[in-house]
Parts: sequence; C-alpha cells; structure tokens
Amino acid sequence: MKRSVEMEKKREEERVKKAEMARLKAERARAYEEPEWAKVDGEVEDDVAEEEEEGVRKNELYCVACGKKFKSDKQWKNHEQSKKHKDKVAELREAFGEEDQDNDDDDEDDNNDNGGGDADGFVSADEVEKLKEQFEGVEIQTEEKGDE
Repeated sequence: MKRSVEMEKKREEERVKKAEMARLKAERARAYEEPEWAKVDGEVEDDVAEEEEEGVRKNELYCVACGKKFKSDKQWKNHEQSKKHKDKVAELREAFGEEDQDNDDDDEDDNNDNGGGDADGFVSADEVEKLKEQFEGVEIQTEEKGDE
C-alpha cells in the first residue's frame, strides 16, 4: 500500500515537471526572435510558394474526358480502367467522329473547288512550298508539357 502511494506521488511529480518544462519551452518559443541574417524577404517566400505549387501541378494528372485530377499514377491507371471513364471516352469519340465526318464532307467540297490536295488528305510538295511561303514570318507558340 505504501509503495503504491509512493509511486503515485512520483508520477504526479513527473507530470508537474513535464508540464513546467512544456510551459518553459512554449515561453522560449514565443520570445524567440529570428536573427537578421536568417530573415527571408517576402518576395523569396512568394517564389518558393510558387515553385512548390508548380511542382504539385507537374505531378498532377488530369483526365480531360471526365474533368478529374489525380495525384498518382496508380489513381490514374485505376481511373482509366473504370466504366465511367470508358463510357465518357466512347461518347467523346462518337462526338468527334460525327464532327470529323462533317469536316471531311466540307474538305471534299473545298478540295473540289480549288484542287487543294486529294481526297485522302495528302498534298503535293508544290502546295507545301506555297503554304510555307504564305506563312513565312509567322511565329508559332508552343506550350510546355505539364503546364496545364
């Protein structure tokens, strides 16, 4: 009995001591002032935050068909195998297929009007040279992969 009372007193003393140490540690943390040489400008903090955000965006995968973002390859692969994704892709293919047929009909009409290539979409080298001359001086802007 005496032993348990002594153990209880010892535990209580340890709790009080830990609480006091935690209080002192918190007090020192509140009183801490960063040295001048270690201070960071606001611009640098913004740059670091932007770089971290860009890093997150680069690792992010996006399904255009479903409009969903994924953080890992495993999530992306699972999504690609899902029924919902496959249905969306099929719908898009149908929509684009109909659009392509309409465009092919329009292209055939255009090709018959001005002789711009044959029905399967190929053009002669002379026509390519004409197009090069036509678009000479035009700059093409390209997007880096992963910026989206």
